[in-house]
Amino acid sequence: SPEQVQTMLKKAKVYIDFGEHPGMDRIPREAALAGCIVVTNREGSAAFRQDVPIPSQYKIKDFDVDAIDKLLMELVNNYETHTQNFRRYRAWIRGQRKRMKQHIAAFLEQVVEKRHTVNNASTIHILQTPSLAKEG
Repeated sequence: SPEQVQTMLKKAKVYIDFGEHPGMDRIPREAALAGCIVVTNREGSAAFRQDVPIPSQYKIKDFDVDAIDKLLMELVNNYETHTQNFRRYRAWIRGQRKRMKQHIAAFLEQVVEKRHTVNNASTIHILQTPSLAKEG
């Protein structure tokens, strides 16, 4: 359940996601907000800084078990140091709702402006078109 996931994330220090990352995944963001250090691969959207803007040292390029084990031990043993590297990511996540509202408002403004421009152009075109009654 969502409550169980939240409980587990709040207990964890590290969240690992080596999935395909088909889009901007929700769980890594929830894990970061719960205080986890997020470790991903570089597949799908995780390869793009715009979608998963975590420091590159936490994005695994090659699936080397020994290197991953070494990284995880470092993260657990020095959690306080590494968690500080996620302050920007957490702030970015918290700002997503506001940025989305701003983008939607800007989009709607463009749609309305475009519609207004098209409607004005149609009105001008109709006014400039000779009447069929005058032609006859």
